[in-house]
Amino acid sequence: MSLFKILYNKRSSKKYGWSPSWLGMTGFNEDLISAITCFQKQHGLDTDGLVGPATHRRLETNREAHQRVRTTGILCNGKHVPLDWRSMKMDLLKPGTHKEVKNERVPTMIVTHWDAALSAASCKKILEKRNISTHFVIDNDGTIFQLLDCNHIGWHAGNRKVNKASIGIDFSNAYYTRYGTTYEKRGFGTRPTLTDSVVHGRKLKPHLGYYPVQIEAYKKLVLTLCSYYDIEFNYPMREDGTLLTGVHDPAVKANFNGVVCHYHLTRKKIDTAGLPLDTIINELKNQ
Repeated sequence: MSLFKILYNKRSSKKYGWSPSWLGMTGFNEDLISAITCFQKQHGLDTDGLVGPATHRRLETNREAHQRVRTTGILCNGKHVPLDWRSMKMDLLKPGTHKEVKNERVPTMIVTHWDAALSAASCKKILEKRNISTHFVIDNDGTIFQLLDCNHIGWHAGNRKVNKASIGIDFSNAYYTRYGTTYEKRGFGTRPTLTDSVVHGRKLKPHLGYYPVQIEAYKKLVLTLCSYYDIEFNYPMREDGTLLTGVHDPAVKANFNGVVCHYHLTRKKIDTAGLPLDTIINELKNQ
């Protein structure tokens, strides 16, 4: 009977697009059946342990009601890890945008991106439409949105080895200066414009930078992730210790322990140009 229910729920998950993580589980097993039965009992449904149409509808409603839930920490393999920051929310991505991992993984890298969107909400919509993912987005007001449990593999780096070894963090940043007035109209104030960014040996045209509150949120998040996973306070550097602003071969091969920008992985990317990663990491290292 248990085997039948496990197979049924696997087919149901593919058909309806739900995930064991919606019930706090990591796989299709007897524990999931028990969690489904408990959920059904709480919501007045038939307690058969099967996610049929009625149970799925209630799961969707329950998930929608609990999205964007305020939190005081981050989720790492189902565990709550405290993070000392004033504004954090959980807004998990739908299944099919990432790979859920049963065993506890040990990331060795953090990959930093910008989302090229106007807000974290827009970023999430784009990710789900493209069936890709990142673990965190730092919104314009500094709110940290967690989109994936850190134990899951996000599809953010364009490199399978790096995805398996890393956690992705995105800054909400539309990049082009023409969007500067939009941020002001939305009440975020003047967004910094960077005029001297150089990536892959090429000076970029002026582009939007990062709100100071985003940088502070990033520091807190990186500090927590590095401390929890023993990721080194390290960044791709030149011989003189300054930040490398081009491709870093060890990072490309996932043989690097530390924090990188997306442009360190491929010449096709320029994010996160102008981010003072060396200054940030050295500050965290010396705390």
